[in-house]
Amino acid sequence: MHQFSVGEVVTWIPDVLLRFETHGDYRVVAAMPDRDGDHVYRIKSPLEEYERDVKEGVLVKSKGDLPEEVLKQRPRSRAAITLPKLIGVSV
Repeated sequence: MHQFSVGEVVTWIPDVLLRFETHGDYRVVAAMPDRDGDHVYRIKSPLEEYERDVKEGVLVKSKGDLPEEVLKQRPRSRAAITLPKLIGVSV
C-alpha cells in the first residue's frame, strides 16, 4: 500500500549523489508501478518545469502547502558586464 496519495504535498530528500538537485516540497502527481520492490511516485515542484520519479523512501510528509503555480519570474536582463583592467600586465 502506498504511503502517499495523489495531490498530497511531500518533501523530497535526495540521497548524497543528488545533493545539488532542487530538494524541498513537491506535489504527488501520480503513483507509479513499483520498481525494485519500492513504491515509486511522480512528483512535481512549481519551481521546476519537469516531473521526477522518486522512490517512497526519499519522501516524507510535508507540513507546508504548495501554490498551484508560481508567479512567473522576470526574465534576467542581459546587462553588459564591465571587467576591471589590470594595470602593469603585459600580454
